[in-house]
Amino acid sequence: MLECVFILFESTLFYWMTNHLLNCKFTGKKKMAILVSAVLAESFLVEFISLQTLTVRVLLFATISLVIIHILFKEHFLIKLFLVLLSYYIFLISDIIAGNLMSLVCNVHIESVVSGTSCFPIMFLIISKTITLFLFLSYVRFSKKISFYIPVKYWVSMNLIIGSFMVIINFFMSINGTLQDESSYYSMQILGISTYFLILSILTIYFFGEICLFYQKEQQRYALELNNKALEQQVVFQEASVSYLRKIRHDIQSNLINIAFLMKENHIEESIKYINAITSTLEMTKSITCCGNKYLDAILNFTTALCKKNHIDMRFTIDEAPEVSVAPIDLSAVFSNVLNNAIDANLTLNEADRYISLKMFCYKNYLSVIVKNPYNHTINEKDGLLITNKKDKSFHGYGVKSIRSSVDRYGGIFKYSYKDNVFTVMIMLPITLNSD
Repeated sequence: MLECVFILFESTLFYWMTNHLLNCKFTGKKKMAILVSAVLAESFLVEFISLQTLTVRVLLFATISLVIIHILFKEHFLIKLFLVLLSYYIFLISDIIAGNLMSLVCNVHIESVVSGTSCFPIMFLIISKTITLFLFLSYVRFSKKISFYIPVKYWVSMNLIIGSFMVIINFFMSINGTLQDESSYYSMQILGISTYFLILSILTIYFFGEICLFYQKEQQRYALELNNKALEQQVVFQEASVSYLRKIRHDIQSNLINIAFLMKENHIEESIKYINAITSTLEMTKSITCCGNKYLDAILNFTTALCKKNHIDMRFTIDEAPEVSVAPIDLSAVFSNVLNNAIDANLTLNEADRYISLKMFCYKNYLSVIVKNPYNHTINEKDGLLITNKKDKSFHGYGVKSIRSSVDRYGGIFKYSYKDNVFTVMIMLPITLNSD
């Protein structure tokens, strides 16, 4: 009975870790029911399927675990494989360290520790599962800081490394009892080797995590560079529009003289066509938004042009924006990401359903912005962050992170919500107050 409890504990720990690190396909009560069912089903199989060979037993149950989490969770297969291999490696190495440690301390054979009739098996299970719990908690805490969306080659490498560690530890477990029959000296050797492999695996996973963090920062830097280039293009676009508008205004006197001549000659129809042509040209070049901040004007007018091109209804209510305590690159990271995401969401809808609502106003020394747009896709969220729906996750999925990072840097506020197929973003950025 006690062994069943510890088997249930291991299964619960495994699915708890998986649920914390991966994105489940189900939510709410249904998700909880499915996870509990998976824990009970796997615990039942481990308890009642009897296999003499340790290697076959580990392979069988690792395969069952992999199939179950592949069905339940959304991430790449290689990420799931890594978590399964790592979990079973932790189970194995915890057992071998706990078993040999007790064998040395109590001066008994390893078989008596693991499957004897005394109190040793209970102590062994308690020590082993304590080590397991510590390692699982440490890994979850460490992994929540990093992103799993890295190139496949890194996951292949880590799976091969952890798989190799599993093979070696499994081999030592298989020969542990035989070696002890020769001499108890081997318990100390195997304990030392197991501890060495545990430290080696911890260092390997740590450096792998550092690679993930480095790659994650590179992605964010790349995204910021793109935002910066986009901002530069937007400013150039704005300046070109203003320059062209000035040219047209410069020529307006000549145009008026031509119109006056046509009307004097009673060419009314030609005069109307001339006026309509000038009006149309002016309409194409005028700035739709002018809030007083050239960077925001550039972003908003560039977005307006994209909306017109893609037949997205613009519902802009914009007050005059004073100077804000935000660098241009961060303004671009915030506004460009929000508006680009809104445009991307609209492009999946019919033209009649497309719109972007933007309200910008000052409130209590903050520049406040509220953006709303419709959507028709499934929104995935994990740990307060949105998970990208795009197939290429290497350089996608960092929009919300980039926005939140830029807003937090200046002591602002960033919130989002989604309900009834309308996504809403609220941003508040501090205003620079004049010293006078």
